[in-house]
Amino acid sequence: MLLRDPLVTEHPILPSISYRIVSVRFFLLAVAVVSLLAVGCGTAPDDGAAGEESDAATTETATSSTDDDDLHAQICQQIDATVGLNDGFDVPGVAGAPRWGMPDGDGAAPAKRRVRRSWSSLDAAEKKRVVDAFIALKNTTASSGGLGSNRAVYNSFCDELGLEAYDHNLYDFYVEAHANAFVSMMTPYQNHNNMAHMAPQFVVWHRYLLLRMEADIAEVIGDPAFALPYWDWTDCYDDGDPATCGQIFERDFLGLGGSCDEADTAVEGYLSEQGFGTHVYTNGESSFSPESIVCAQRPVHRAVGCSAYVDGPPDQAAIDGIFDRKIYDAEPYNSCDTDRDVSFRQYLEGFSNDETRPYCVATGCYMHGRGHGYVGGDMDGSSASPNDPIFFLHHAQVDRLWAAWQDANLASGDAGRQVDVGNPGFPDDYLGALFNFTEVRASELLDYRALGYEYDRLPVPGDG
Repeated sequence: MLLRDPLVTEHPILPSISYRIVSVRFFLLAVAVVSLLAVGCGTAPDDGAAGEESDAATTETATSSTDDDDLHAQICQQIDATVGLNDGFDVPGVAGAPRWGMPDGDGAAPAKRRVRRSWSSLDAAEKKRVVDAFIALKNTTASSGGLGSNRAVYNSFCDELGLEAYDHNLYDFYVEAHANAFVSMMTPYQNHNNMAHMAPQFVVWHRYLLLRMEADIAEVIGDPAFALPYWDWTDCYDDGDPATCGQIFERDFLGLGGSCDEADTAVEGYLSEQGFGTHVYTNGESSFSPESIVCAQRPVHRAVGCSAYVDGPPDQAAIDGIFDRKIYDAEPYNSCDTDRDVSFRQYLEGFSNDETRPYCVATGCYMHGRGHGYVGGDMDGSSASPNDPIFFLHHAQVDRLWAAWQDANLASGDAGRQVDVGNPGFPDDYLGALFNFTEVRASELLDYRALGYEYDRLPVPGDG
């Protein structure tokens, strides 16, 4: 399989250093690669010559482990150095509906309980209805005057930065919210631990994003029982070729999987034929910076199966691993230092505290991060990843695994595991307001059934 050509670029802070970036996702990767070169870690650890004494081999192993720890720490230090480089933006705001999608919020409570089903279990008419719902949100603009158009009045990066304006719409509200979740990591007011990624509120913040979108769709299409489907990652292995995942990327619905040729990653199929595309995205090696924002129309981009860092989406064995983690999160509650063997959140988000590949330290190459990298294109190359509707199916799967882990804890009979609706170890300091949506508290989002939805099937311990 051909991989995308590496991008050769110059570090914006240290211009004398050149380095290669394959499938750049965030600016974090850029600074991490510089760190890698600075410490001269391009060679594999020496396993030692045959015939050496066993104590020498033990010393060699310990030294290698220490070197890996040092490398990981230095990469993380470079990541931390990106905080505080812009003043922040109130994008997109709450569009006059600060609790939209919550059971008691802004009149958005659906009258019926929703059931989220696997995408592969939907028939052709049901799949088309979901794709048409995404298109309907894109067509519900501030100027359309229809149901939901009042919530298409929001703040946009394009306006704030004086870039090409577009007719604000319900779909791109989520693109801008997600982009700002990253841009705001480079402000003096937020650090990585307080954000929607790389920290305890990761699954909580995205749970609310899904709820809010479901409420938007329910109103726009007139179906209070509408539920987003989820992408069961294991479906991609059913035909023996996870490199293509034909069950998900179908021409007649979400569109094909793009290409490994960077010049030919535009999605082909029904989605694009209906005029669905971008209005705002991030581009270049500095996706945490406002300078990375691009306001332009183009098709959605994908490069399914082309990543140099992940080999297919998470498989059943990886999914089973969630049940080996007994607490929700662990100190210091970040992506760099939290032990993935202990923390459910760290494991599910896809970070590893002993990873030494700079790209994977920066973006996460396991579980959730592995799914983003596998799809590629807008899902992997931009902090505006909701431009691709597969984002919402992917995060419905992430939420499904959180729900499964919670239910396993509740069913364990262990009172210590049943606290906080099956979230033992959820840090109290992070149960408050969500980033972007400050009138919604994380504590309100722990009980998914109380939020009005459920899943057709949840994984259970021993499924694999």
